[in-house]
Amino acid sequence: MILDAAELESLEGVDALVTGASRGLGFGIARAFAAAGTRVWLVAELEDELHAAAEQISEQGGQVEARVVDLADREQRMALADELSAAPLRVLVNNAAILERQAVADLEAEHWDRTLAVNLTAPVLLTRDLMPVLKRDGGSIINISSRAGVLGFSDQAAYCASKFGMEAFTRCLALELDGTRVSVNTVTPGLPIKPTSLTNSEAEDSGPADRNAWNDPIELAPAFRFLAGLRGEVRGFRFDALTLSRALEEIGVERALERIHTLAEHVPRDYEVT
Repeated sequence: MILDAAELESLEGVDALVTGASRGLGFGIARAFAAAGTRVWLVAELEDELHAAAEQISEQGGQVEARVVDLADREQRMALADELSAAPLRVLVNNAAILERQAVADLEAEHWDRTLAVNLTAPVLLTRDLMPVLKRDGGSIINISSRAGVLGFSDQAAYCASKFGMEAFTRCLALELDGTRVSVNTVTPGLPIKPTSLTNSEAEDSGPADRNAWNDPIELAPAFRFLAGLRGEVRGFRFDALTLSRALEEIGVERALERIHTLAEHVPRDYEVT
């Protein structure tokens, strides 16, 4: 398969939805899209963090819409999808997630249900509800995974199950999207960033050693802008955002597309290398 860099769509003048966008990786992705001329829809649960994030993007000249939504709530999620159905939505980033540690021996049903509801059920059903608008003119679905999507970690059974599920969902959906102009891929940061479970206020209270170890996710902007511009050419892959970003900066988009199968951590079985 030969991929043409000219087929990547510009992000200027289109809309992108980023869940969990008020802090951490989601906020970094939203900033990267806004800087590229995209109108970014920020979705998060904490109103104060969300509006602070939206204000910062707006002050930097970005176009932004902010919505306080609990994605695990069916009515709130469907209302969001209904509102976006009339927008020129081209990009969906399923980033929102919670990470709360519990050993299996102490596992509470509420902990399991909440983790799977936010981390897996919500993005699956939100994707389903937004499929008509994404298929209309083409688009890209970017599902945020982690090392927990391919490895097991102690006291993280629920979180790992949700991220393994996200990987499986992405690969299944990729098969169903064959022949469309919609891409779907998973991506893991590959860069130490603030843990998704920490609020901004909690992060400020962390020790200097922890704060100094966290990187600004804006460093991953090249990877997310690249993935957001795909329109069906690449689907069912898993990428490390840091590896992809560095490759894009070093060899450019055209050569990255030529070598996409070597830059991915997972390549679909039916991908043809030419």
